[in-house]
Amino acid sequence: MFAESVTEPLALLSGLSTTSSPTQQRNGRAPPAMPASTDSSVTDVESSHESEAPQLSALFLIKFDQKIGYTIAWKRASVDVLLDGAVEYKSLPSGLHSVKSDLVYFVHEGYAGLSAFANAPASEAERNANFVAVGILVPLSYGRLGRSWLHAPRLQKIASTLAQDSNATAVLEEFWDEQLQPGPSGSTPKLEPPKSHSRARALSMLTAVIPSEQSLPQYHPALAIIQYIEVFGPLVFRLQQAALLRKRILFIGSPPVRSTCEFVFILSLLATIPNSVSELLSPGTESLLRLRTLFSVGIHDIPLLENFRSSVTGSEPSEDELPSQGWVACTTDEILATKTQLYDIIVEMPHTYDAPPEERQWPIIKTSDGMPLRASQRDVWRYKLLQQELRKYRSPLGEGNGDTDENDQTALLHSRESDLDDDSFSESYDDKVAEPLTWSRLAYMGFMWWASAGEKDAYEKEERERDRELLGDLSDFQSNGLHTSVIAYFHRSTASLITSLAGLIEAADDEDVAEQDALVLSKDDISRIGLDGWSEGDKAFLQEFIWCYFGRRAEVHGASVECCGCRVPAF
Repeated sequence: MFAESVTEPLALLSGLSTTSSPTQQRNGRAPPAMPASTDSSVTDVESSHESEAPQLSALFLIKFDQKIGYTIAWKRASVDVLLDGAVEYKSLPSGLHSVKSDLVYFVHEGYAGLSAFANAPASEAERNANFVAVGILVPLSYGRLGRSWLHAPRLQKIASTLAQDSNATAVLEEFWDEQLQPGPSGSTPKLEPPKSHSRARALSMLTAVIPSEQSLPQYHPALAIIQYIEVFGPLVFRLQQAALLRKRILFIGSPPVRSTCEFVFILSLLATIPNSVSELLSPGTESLLRLRTLFSVGIHDIPLLENFRSSVTGSEPSEDELPSQGWVACTTDEILATKTQLYDIIVEMPHTYDAPPEERQWPIIKTSDGMPLRASQRDVWRYKLLQQELRKYRSPLGEGNGDTDENDQTALLHSRESDLDDDSFSESYDDKVAEPLTWSRLAYMGFMWWASAGEKDAYEKEERERDRELLGDLSDFQSNGLHTSVIAYFHRSTASLITSLAGLIEAADDEDVAEQDALVLSKDDISRIGLDGWSEGDKAFLQEFIWCYFGRRAEVHGASVECCGCRVPAF
């Protein structure tokens, strides 16, 4: 499974489908169909290494008019898709005029969209600024972003030209005419790739599409994965849990939006259920194998968001209720944060990511009813391990976001290096990031220190050894690329979770436990699964995860302190 956990991310990053779904259905019901306007059912992610960019389905120019606001000044389309009254707002999120340039990813009518924004000086009559956006649509069948990022360099160049003179549309005509020309094979490129790929074919094609140096193109969104880990810190694991539960997750922040769009992509990628364990899941979970991606949304997308129902909670689900597929998106429209019925989880992004450590602000993750989500103490430890592994890449890294050089990436890995000290690491994260130590846990730790003559708890040692083993040595897989190795780590964690739970369920069934009875998990079970038995958040996650993916209720009993034979819960 360890080797496969590296191979699958390679297939994901090369745009090849390796997901095989269970063929049966829970309770005899088919899973809800995934709307064609929101995601692709063919591939997991756009190709990273194919040199040929996808053929455009639409090309358009958006500019600001003093009298009527945003308007489509020029457009071409090879398909019957509505552009007016839609792509103007998707291409130019609120507040974008405050930055010089940006890239915006979105989805529209079954297509992946990308717009390049440019802001150039202008006369006072034009409010001293002239800003335009050049956008495209490509089929979602190529993946979450339809490989649209391969057009990003040219779109940026065209947008910069048109920001200087919005009437110079000859560059657009030339670009569109190229789309009508035959491809390298002598025929016009097909809009739709084959509808399915066998796993054997997908793996055999990897050597053809992935070069030996494993480098990703300049604009590939996966290049932001180091920044993603650095920005969220230990919260990456709690956010991962929300994504695995297929919650409706909304990132909210200010422009530029490119980084946040890339974070949406990365979270969806990390939360994909690995093919190696999909067959262990309950029938009817086909729609949960990946998280729907909407990318940038705004107030004009409220009707779309209203169509997606809330995720099922693990408390009292009805017998015939299927879990929601959920989604992840980002916005600059703060008004969406007030419409709590539209989302389950909101992620408030800090205004800057590069502040010095003493001024650092962490993202704030909350449920729609305002309850904060914090990392567990075990998450803090796992994040420490991950950071220590990433430090090994400081010298040879050299890969980065399109606008980030090697020094910037190195700074990301160097920042808060003092946090890596064994004794002070967890103390560097306040209660805005990590769940505080409960008094019962402190009492337990004190007792273990006394009982073992000052030695660390063997129970904690065993947990840390498991975490080290699961992470492995990322540098051993450097030939696969840093980004692929990090993705593989998160997929191994998910695969380990599913495999462990499937084993517990099978063992319970072998003991003739009645089907209607809840699956009982002890603190040792929680520990072996890879979660924190002292964390109420982890216990709640397990209950909901077991219901969503296995259709079983669960009673999760975490760690506690016993006094005179009485069990004292952790609080």
